[in-house]
Amino acid sequence: MPHTIESWKQQIREDIARHRVMIYAKGEKNAAQCGYSHGAMEVFRRLGVPYEVRNVLADESLMDAICEYTDWPTIPQVFIDGTFVGGCDIVTELYESGELQQRLSGQTPPPSAQ
Repeated sequence: MPHTIESWKQQIREDIARHRVMIYAKGEKNAAQCGYSHGAMEVFRRLGVPYEVRNVLADESLMDAICEYTDWPTIPQVFIDGTFVGGCDIVTELYESGELQQRLSGQTPPPSAQ
């Protein structure tokens, strides 16, 4: 039975609860299909931080579901500790400023949920 947007949203909730770093990307973990998805994954590779990837290209309703879930129109979408962080540009900026490393080491509290 194919997934619906609602069933994908439930899967997203489970994914982000199960994995400290969860990336919804175009492509697979070792085979990104867009530069932005590759860039987001590369940040975590450089840091040696485990992360999980779900390929939004595998099911059109997954892409719709993740964009509705976060109210964010683009892919990739990165979650850390259950909180939506943003896409490639935001993750890269956080990495370059050192804030990402602090957040991952537990030195910076995650932003409060809106």
